Amino acid sequence: MTPSPTERVAELLTGRRYRRLSQPLQVAGLTFDVAGAFVGLETAADLVVMVDTATQGERKALQQIEGIARALDVVRSRRSLTTVIVGPRPVGRSMELLSQVSRVLPVGEAADEADLKDRLAILLPLVVPVSNPASHDLGTASEAALANDPVALALMNASASGENAVRDLFHEMLAQSLRVADDEDAADAS
Repeated sequence: MTPSPTERVAELLTGRRYRRLSQPLQVAGLTFDVAGAFVGLETAADLVVMVDTATQGERKALQQIEGIARALDVVRSRRSLTTVIVGPRPVGRSMELLSQVSRVLPVGEAADEADLKDRLAILLPLVVPVSNPASHDLGTASEAALANDPVALALMNASASGENAVRDLFHEMLAQSLRVADDEDAADAS
């Protein structure tokens, strides 16, 4: 049996730096009937509320989110409110009102796991690919390519002495180039 869209969202968030809150959601002594609520762990201070417009309807979902936003304001919460909309995307005025009180991420009926991750990417930790330092070693294959360019090779050799050596050499080469150009212009003018 395939999990429902709300269960898929819940699995994705709880697997990545979010803790699911008990239902019904309670904020400032008020109770809210939402499809799910999650709070960010570690550095993520988000309160993520999931509404299912297919079962709740657009109007009730809007009322719930507006109520949660007001309750957070009353208790002076510093948590940002994010609304994940599962089911039909609200249109027109409803979407505008939702976006005034929260960040809105409509996931609809996300086709597959990759699509769901794309739609919720702003909530998920960034996955940085592991780099291979050997592939960026300029002292190997690149050195052969630089052998044909005396300027690049000279700058590469100066880099062994540090940033200041490269900067000084570059300025010296630039000044020499400008002097040669000025001398050629003077010769052409005479």
